[in-house]
Amino acid sequence: MPTRRAFACSAALILLAASPAFADWDKARLDAGIKSIEQTAKGRLGVALLDLRDRKSWSHRGTEPFPMQSVFKLPLAVAVLQAVEAGKLKLDQKITVTRNDLSLYHSPLAKGFKGERNDYTLRDLLTRSTAESDNTAADLLLRLIGGPQVLTAMLRDGGVPGISVDRYERVFQPEILGLPGYRWDEAIDTAAFYKAIQAIPAAQRRKTLEASLKDRRDAASPDASAAFLEALAKGNWLREPAHTALLDKIMLETKTGQQRIRAGLPQGARFAHKTGLGPSADGLNHATNDIGIVTLPDGRRLAIAVYLAGSQADAKAREAAHAAVARLAVESLR
Repeated sequence: MPTRRAFACSAALILLAASPAFADWDKARLDAGIKSIEQTAKGRLGVALLDLRDRKSWSHRGTEPFPMQSVFKLPLAVAVLQAVEAGKLKLDQKITVTRNDLSLYHSPLAKGFKGERNDYTLRDLLTRSTAESDNTAADLLLRLIGGPQVLTAMLRDGGVPGISVDRYERVFQPEILGLPGYRWDEAIDTAAFYKAIQAIPAAQRRKTLEASLKDRRDAASPDASAAFLEALAKGNWLREPAHTALLDKIMLETKTGQQRIRAGLPQGARFAHKTGLGPSADGLNHATNDIGIVTLPDGRRLAIAVYLAGSQADAKAREAAHAAVARLAVESLR
C-alpha cells in the first residue's frame, strides 16, 4: 500500500513537473495582471495556482518564502488528525486549559475564559484553531503533537519541504516586534504586552518588523502551499475519509478573510481555506495571507495560495489585492 508520504511526495513532484506547461492558463494575462496587483498592494506578493483536474500550474514568486502567520494552522489540523489516526489522541478527549496556557492576539477562547482552568474537547480546539484562527487553541494543539518541529517534520516527510513551522504563537508574535517570547510556565499579561509594544518607538517597531520579513522561520512558499493543498484535496494526508471530510467542513466554515480570495470568486463557487494576518507597525504590515481549495460552479477545482508580505497598503487594499488575484485566476483559465 502506498503511504501518505508517497502520495504527498508524488503530488509535490507532479506539481514541479507541471510548472513549465501553461496549457490551461493564459500565462501572459496572469503575468501582466499580477504585476499590476502587486504594485497596488504595495508589498511583496506571492501566488501559486494549480488546476486539480490536470495539474497545470502557474506561480509568481512561487519559490520565495513568505511569513505564514495563521496559515500554519491548516497543516497543524492535519497533524492533529494524523495523531488521532495513530491512536495518540481522541477527538472527544478532554483537554484542560489553564490561565498560563492563554496566548496572544486573536483568541476568543482567552476572551471567554472563566476561572483558573476549563476543559475543552480536542474537536473543539481543532475547530477553534482552524475555523476561528484562535491562537490559544493553536498553541495548545501544537504542544499536544510535540511542538513546531514535529509539524515541520510531517510536512518534510510528506514531500513538502517548503513550509517550516518553528515557534509557538506565544513566542513568534512577540519576537517579530522585538520583544521576548513567553515560556509555557508563565501566564501572559495581555495588558502589559500591549503596553510594552507601545513603549517601543514607532520607527523602531517598523524597523524590527521589516527585519523579520527576511526571517525564513515560520514561512512557506506559494508553490509548497499549492503542493500541500493538492495532497489535501486528494485525501492523501489522512487515512480516514471522515477526517478529511471533517477538516473540509471546518475550512468551509472559516470565518476570517471574507473579503480576500472568496470576494473575488464567482457566485456559486465553493472555497475551503485558511487565512493568516500579521500585525502592522508604522504603516508596514507583516503579512496578509489566504490559501485554499476552490471549486468553481462548473466543477473545476483549483488550489490557490496568496501571500502578501511587507505591504504598506491599508487592510482594505490588502484584502482587495487577494480578491483581484482570485478574479484574475478564474478569468485566465482556458
